[in-house]
Amino acid sequence: MSTALVEPAAVRRPRYVKRAAKAAGVGLASVVVSTLATWLVLDSGTCRNAPGYGCLGIVVLWSYVLPFLNFLLAWPALRLLGIRPAWLTALIGAGIGWFLVRNIKAVQWIPGGTRYVQPALCVAAFALAAWITQSRRPLWPRAAVALALILLMPLDSLATAQHVRSRQDSELARARIPLLGPQLPAGYRLNGVGTSGSTTEDEATFYYRISPDDLSGADTMDDLRQEIQVTVGPLQQGFTPPSHCAALTSVYPVPSPACAPVAPGVWRWSRYDYVEYFIRVGNTVAVIQARTPPVSDTVLRKLAGTMRVRTPSYFTGG
Repeated sequence: MSTALVEPAAVRRPRYVKRAAKAAGVGLASVVVSTLATWLVLDSGTCRNAPGYGCLGIVVLWSYVLPFLNFLLAWPALRLLGIRPAWLTALIGAGIGWFLVRNIKAVQWIPGGTRYVQPALCVAAFALAAWITQSRRPLWPRAAVALALILLMPLDSLATAQHVRSRQDSELARARIPLLGPQLPAGYRLNGVGTSGSTTEDEATFYYRISPDDLSGADTMDDLRQEIQVTVGPLQQGFTPPSHCAALTSVYPVPSPACAPVAPGVWRWSRYDYVEYFIRVGNTVAVIQARTPPVSDTVLRKLAGTMRVRTPSYFTGG
């Protein structure tokens, strides 16, 4: 009766670490070569002298060529270092690195993420590939790693959305303007939220759009006519309704045409199909702009009548 020799775990572990370190070195070399090759492509006369957006097309094409270049460079290097199977390790390392860099958007929000974190992910991808392709590893840890990579996509989307909302909340808080917002009617949503001008009370403005839910994008003039524009800013000296309602967005000279009061602190002005509602809340004025049709004047009046001071999360969905 013969007994097979079993390699002690204490012996296997350093060998596995050395294997992963070698693969990580190959990954680092591939990052350096890829960076140099990318610089040569972008600095080439073909790219710099390409007419119109020709260089952009070259950049997009090059982004798909890079993983194949990394694979072709890593294969012989891994084989030279004695890592087997070299072709599979190179394929998995280049593939995981390309997947992480291309699909994990949260890295872009990290300071220095594009310069340092993305190359580090490529290096780590080769070390992970060397761990995955070890012949004596059981199947379930590899399956767990594959599942973790798949789950990175929804987790990354969630983290990116949360970061965007947090940044927008901070931007709105710094504006130091009462954030006036209406109670949205059914079938409408907020988008295009932002601020402009200085953060001082005398110059900053707050703006957003109110769009129908079934409007996927404002690409045509008909689409734009369905959107409602809202601008909020500090009370201006010339705002003296009903004789003078021009404020914030108006280009008409003083005195502007008279505006009609429709409710306490709410006035309406119109010219042909262009309608503006002016709402004063304390020392702040909100201007609602739209065209009727296609926007119903009933909807505009409801928006004007429900304008209140809201929290930043009301506009960012946080």
